[in-house]
Amino acid sequence: MLEIKDLRFQRPGGLVFSYHFTLEAGQVLAVQGPSGVGKTTLLDLIAGFETADSGVISWMDQPIHAMPPWERPVTTVFQDDNLFAHLNCRQNVSLGLAPSETRDSDIDAAFDSLGIGGLQSRLPDEISGGQQQRVALARALLRDRPVLLLDDSFSALDWKTRQDCFDALQGLATSRGMAVLIVSHDERDAAYLGCEVMRLEA
Repeated sequence: MLEIKDLRFQRPGGLVFSYHFTLEAGQVLAVQGPSGVGKTTLLDLIAGFETADSGVISWMDQPIHAMPPWERPVTTVFQDDNLFAHLNCRQNVSLGLAPSETRDSDIDAAFDSLGIGGLQSRLPDEISGGQQQRVALARALLRDRPVLLLDDSFSALDWKTRQDCFDALQGLATSRGMAVLIVSHDERDAAYLGCEVMRLEA
């Protein structure tokens, strides 16, 4: 279980964000709300890219908020800039993975499940923005990290492709016991996933 307890973060200028919720392993939670209410800030705090002023972030009852980002059980897929332009798609997916996670057959299976089979040898600038996002998602799904954060990661995809990605995401979240937070501006996403929604307000 991912637990966010009395988390508080204040930006320069006085804007304060507060969070308090839990998310079970195997569940997906959609985070929604207007711009500026702290959706991305929440993901940054969980990932360790920002440091909270107070409160606790824990996974399976173990506090993780004092860990550096690379030690946390967390993978993040951003809205863009997920890939290195000089590496092909297979190399991008393999980068940062443990040797046990980089078998060609597993990478190929992840590409196929996301509808991008055959793109492994292409460079990022040779494929569409939506395909680039699916390559980044393939890398995230192959990492052995139980918490997955998706920061508006599907905005470049058409609706049918987005549905295919959601199907793959749900299957892996259930089978691996992953806790998934997805920041989304499209209410259809949560409806299709059938997941709970946490709406942040100003």
